[in-house]
Amino acid sequence: MLGLLPLLRIEVVFEAISLVIGLFIAFQSFRAYSVLRSSSFFLLGVGFILMSLAMLFRTTVVGFVLTTAQPLGRMPLPPLGLVAVEIIYSVVRVLAYVVFIAAYALSRSRQPQAIQLLSPLLITVYNPLFEIVSAGLLVYVVVETERNWASERARGSGGIFTGFLILLISHILFFLTPLGSLYYLLGHTAQLVALAMILLGTYEAGASARPPATPAAPA
Repeated sequence: MLGLLPLLRIEVVFEAISLVIGLFIAFQSFRAYSVLRSSSFFLLGVGFILMSLAMLFRTTVVGFVLTTAQPLGRMPLPPLGLVAVEIIYSVVRVLAYVVFIAAYALSRSRQPQAIQLLSPLLITVYNPLFEIVSAGLLVYVVVETERNWASERARGSGGIFTGFLILLISHILFFLTPLGSLYYLLGHTAQLVALAMILLGTYEAGASARPPATPAAPA
């Protein structure tokens, strides 16, 4: 079983990488929105901006804790301070998932046969309850992205669906962390793979909609 400080060091590395990927996903989502004018991609961009801000906040604070911790493991922040950091991080990420739900609920609401989704309540939770709540919120996003991929087969939709599915699995793995630190490492690994898949999907979606290059006029 890994100690607290080694887990925090691993967390900083994984979160920093996830932060960079999240920013790229936001950029590609806004890029796809500029081409397709789809509000779903705009809201995806907003959601990943929120996720990235949460990761930046947590990485900064945890990095400060690691660089100023005493050799004997004493923390510069009291336990309540670390709990407050976790709550803020969790609330922002839950808000990001609510935005993801809004992205697909909005597109679904424009279809006549769609069933309107009730606005989910924003609950202030933190690990491990936060992980299972996040997984529950992501179920809707996974279902909608799977429908988009199965019905339209648009470029990038398969990658986005796969990414959100793996992201849901990562939260389940994080929830199982009390059973062993391996679940924690697997959760972070799954999160990185999920973000990479979503990044690839949003990139393909934006690239597929580019207007063809106009051939040069003959001399």
